[in-house]
Amino acid sequence: MINRIRITGAICAVSIGLLALSSPAAAYIGPGLGLGVIASIFGAIAAFLMMVAGLIWYPVKVMLRKRKEKKTAAAGGTAANAAAVSATEQKSETPAS
Repeated sequence: MINRIRITGAICAVSIGLLALSSPAAAYIGPGLGLGVIASIFGAIAAFLMMVAGLIWYPVKVMLRKRKEKKTAAAGGTAANAAAVSATEQKSETPAS
């Protein structure tokens, strides 16, 4: 246990020493790189929000579909039957040529 503490302390001391001896980088971050970073951040935020919206919308969509199926079943038919009845009603209302 004591050896582990000594090794961790030595690694921390060497890391701090190397960071203290490092020189600053003479690097230029231009507007292209800055705008790219900003666009990446906005893209990541938008992707996260779309993921959350998708996770919320799918159960709501299923719930609405089940509610619609219950209403059509209570009215005396299934959704497919109701669509077939409305299609035949539309055909019978149009005059024959």
